[in-house]
This record gives sequence, structure tokens and C-alpha cells, in this order.
Amino acid sequence: MTGRGRTDGHTQQLIAGLRSAGVETIDLLDFFLQLRERENQAHNSYYLKRDTHWSGQAARQAAEIIANRIQVRGWAPNRRVSYVSRQIPVQRSGDVLRMINIPQLEGRFTPETIVRDQVREEATGAFYKDDPNSPLLILGDSFLRMYQKDEPLAAGFVAHLARSRGSPVSSIVNDGGASTLVRQELARKSEMLKGKTLVVWEFVERDIRFGAEGWKKIALTQ
Repeated sequence: MTGRGRTDGHTQQLIAGLRSAGVETIDLLDFFLQLRERENQAHNSYYLKRDTHWSGQAARQAAEIIANRIQVRGWAPNRRVSYVSRQIPVQRSGDVLRMINIPQLEGRFTPETIVRDQVREEATGAFYKDDPNSPLLILGDSFLRMYQKDEPLAAGFVAHLARSRGSPVSSIVNDGGASTLVRQELARKSEMLKGKTLVVWEFVERDIRFGAEGWKKIALTQ
């Protein structure tokens, strides 16, 4: 972690603690800042205009960054599946206006039109689908649900991680619940850990201090 643009001491302490404990950690903020500088495209936002979530471009690039790290480390062997992507336009009003909950204000803003890369199997044309037998398990919050489980479908981080690796993954996603709720669900479905060699755990930075249900200790059995 370079710390460029990073001011939250809690985040720095957490990342440093994880890394000193031998836990592989990727700080996507640093990567996005570096991409902006290298591409010289400050106008190309990695977040939506009126939404607290990332843009489709950011979701895809984050998946490619993670896939590359997995490949470099030689983790999670994959079975080769060829995926193709097709650009699909999507309109999003954004969750900021929805959270403010002032209908008169919502009507004054037109939805933001974005283009997403929808992932399909090349052989069948079917939307990307998780494989519970994959050696790779993804845990995460609404950043993983974006574009994946809502419009346009199969176009979020999970699908693009699978596309980049050429192999499907398994996942547990809970809006706002990456700190504890996804682990509680995993504890209830411990069979999902069978055959897993790698777990990728995504959570938004604000959850470090304000995660739903806090950071409870959850016992996992297999």
C-alpha cells in the first residue's frame, strides 16, 4: 500500500495488520489512482455519479486485478471455460437519491446511462453462472451484487473474475453484510467450503468501522 490518497488511519492499520499476519491484501483505491494517472483520464470515473457504488469499468478492472494476483500466486486451479462479453447499456438512478427519500428531488435528475460488459459462455451463449464445486469462493457485499444480480445481469465483479480466469467461481453476496453476515451464511452452509483452496473476501472500506452486525467472531466448520 502506498497510502497515496488514503487518509483513514483505521484502514491503514487494518491493512498493515493483515499483511503482517501473512494475509494477502489488495487495496483497490491505490490501483484506481494509479490507473487514472497512467491513463490520464480523470474524467473516466470509477464510481457512479449519484451512487455509492463503483462503475462497471471499475468492477471489471477490479476483477482483472484480483484474477492476475491469483494467477501470479498460483492459487485456485481452474477448469478452462471460454467466456465472451457483450456490451449492454443500463440506466441507473443511483442509491444516493433513493436514500435521501425525497420524491420531488428524484424527479429532477435523469438516470445515468452506463455500458456494461455482460459475460456469457462462448459455447452455449448462457449467462455466466456460479459453480459450487469451484475451488475459489468469493465473499462480498453490494459491490459484488451490482450488475451481477441486477441489471443487466452477469456483468459484475464475479462474472468478470470468472471471465478473466477462464473458470467459474462460487460466491456468497449480502448487501451491506460483508463484515459479518456473509460469514454467518457461510457457517450455515459450511459444505460450500468443500474443495476450496482460496477464499476472496471483498468488503467496502466503510465497513471497517460501520459494518452491519459489526465484526463478530463466527466459528466455521467443514
